[in-house]
Amino acid sequence: MKPIISGSGIRGIFGRSLTVGDAAGFAAAFGILCGRGPVVVGRDTRRSGPAVLSAVSAGLMSVGCDPLDLGIVTTPTVQLETMGEGKMGGIAITSSHNPGEWNALKLIGPDGVFLRTGPRERLMEILREGAGHEDYRGVGLPGILEGALERHVEGILRLPIVIPRGRPVRVVLDVTGGTAASFAPMLMERMDVDFSVINPKMTPLGDFPRTAEPTVESLGQLSGAVIEREADMGFAFDPDGDRLAMVDERGRIIGEDHTVALAIDYVLERRPGPAVVNLSTSMLAEDAARKHGCRLYRSPVGEVNVVEEMETREATIGGEGNGGVIDRTFHPGRDSGVAMAFAVSMLRARKGLSLGEWADGFRSYTMLKTKVPFGGEFGDLRKLLLDACGIPDDTRDGIWYRRPGGWMHIRPSGTEPVVRFIAENSDSDYIENDLRIFKEAMENLCVE
Repeated sequence: MKPIISGSGIRGIFGRSLTVGDAAGFAAAFGILCGRGPVVVGRDTRRSGPAVLSAVSAGLMSVGCDPLDLGIVTTPTVQLETMGEGKMGGIAITSSHNPGEWNALKLIGPDGVFLRTGPRERLMEILREGAGHEDYRGVGLPGILEGALERHVEGILRLPIVIPRGRPVRVVLDVTGGTAASFAPMLMERMDVDFSVINPKMTPLGDFPRTAEPTVESLGQLSGAVIEREADMGFAFDPDGDRLAMVDERGRIIGEDHTVALAIDYVLERRPGPAVVNLSTSMLAEDAARKHGCRLYRSPVGEVNVVEEMETREATIGGEGNGGVIDRTFHPGRDSGVAMAFAVSMLRARKGLSLGEWADGFRSYTMLKTKVPFGGEFGDLRKLLLDACGIPDDTRDGIWYRRPGGWMHIRPSGTEPVVRFIAENSDSDYIENDLRIFKEAMENLCVE
């Protein structure tokens, strides 16, 4: 088996489709892209993390880079540290929401953004050409950079719209044994929040204590804990701490899309302006922006695409519907800590308001996500869909249609051989009709 390689990283099942040799070679190529100098490296809690860290450090040093080990930190922490003076780049060793047997390298440019198009293309060239290694005089040296989590927390607390003291708030943190186990309690303590933690550690065999992705299906335990402990809300994280899902005071799982909508609502009330989310993000984000008379723009799926659209639109707030909030005044990346701070601050700013009451103030939508195995050319499927649906409203990432009360998005996956169908609407009839058209197009393509 081979690892999945792209210009933005490498991932696979450790020991099978991702070996230490793969990690070392890929890190060496990234080191050549960065150039000689310090490259920050942080990892999540996976059992394979120390092995991959050693390989990454060796690969970087072999081409003259000096790896700076941050320890176990969130991905946004790595992004922040990469933006430090003199840093050439950064690597987050994490496979995000994948199960414990997976691991990966996420590559970050010196601007704190996952690799943009130009550097991604250059990296792929280096991988094809092969990395040349330094001799003993030019080899890099390792180092340790301490205090990264503390600096991350301090940065959040310095955001002018964060309210670190005020109305008493009680939360439950479901850290799923990941990087949030250290980071989230530190932030909540500094914000004078009464907190408790569930799922604090990985299992002895190296698995996450619950399904790693913080979706509705995986948060039943958090829901029960919020009710039992009479908390104001519950926060659930993915293993590398860039995404956040929420549970309200009644134990209701309100979903990841609400996280971004809450941030947009809270920020635009205090800092009006445009907002940006990706094409597959809920209408809740549009409703939150409209509430404050602001415009919401959409980008192709992917954090770097959202960030670049935010730069184009001069937006300071945005994110993705998977619970990833981006406040560009802090750093250009998804950050669960920022999302947590905004949620707590909203409760303190709006006296007497609960998270559930806030969520109930928005229109209700139905969202359907499905994927179908597909190894053909998306252009062939696209033609059939255009014949059935007409000209799309957006073609930057597959095809996207605006519908009365919602939208429909069909796109080829960038990580697996499937086509994704995602639709959302306040009227489920639109979703059912679009799904029927999609299925018919797939069947006709198979017949042809």
